[in-house]
Amino acid sequence: MDFFPQGIRAINLGDSGFMVVRDGCSIFRSPVQQHGFNFTYQLESGNGGDLPSSGQVFTIPVTPGDVIIAGTDGLFDNLYNNEVAAVVVHAIRTGLGPEAAAQKIAALARQRAVDRNQQTPFSTAAQDAGYRYYGGKLDDITVVVSYITNSANT
Repeated sequence: MDFFPQGIRAINLGDSGFMVVRDGCSIFRSPVQQHGFNFTYQLESGNGGDLPSSGQVFTIPVTPGDVIIAGTDGLFDNLYNNEVAAVVVHAIRTGLGPEAAAQKIAALARQRAVDRNQQTPFSTAAQDAGYRYYGGKLDDITVVVSYITNSANT
């Protein structure tokens, strides 16, 4: 992701992604790219992968106070956007920095990943694809949180 006066420019491929939270609400979430249910775009060496040119490019306007959350599918398969936004709001209200916010989001995603009694984005997608699946999905969970602040040069 690059920061520009008009916002951030990002490219995303596959099921990792990012979202922007403003005033406690998710205002943008990068879409998942997949060939079929649970068969996402991915780069690989050899001839079987998708090309970098398949990535989607975004320019998202941001303002001071916005929060960017980037994460792997282990985050986005297990937490809905509003759940991530709620953790961000709580982190900011309690004075936590972005690293601590990321840790709290990752911990909640991990908790949901092993919960077989909780509806998750992955279980919703599985059900929509015709599978009988309920609960979280154990997977890698990486979360990076960035707080957008005023530029030091202004």
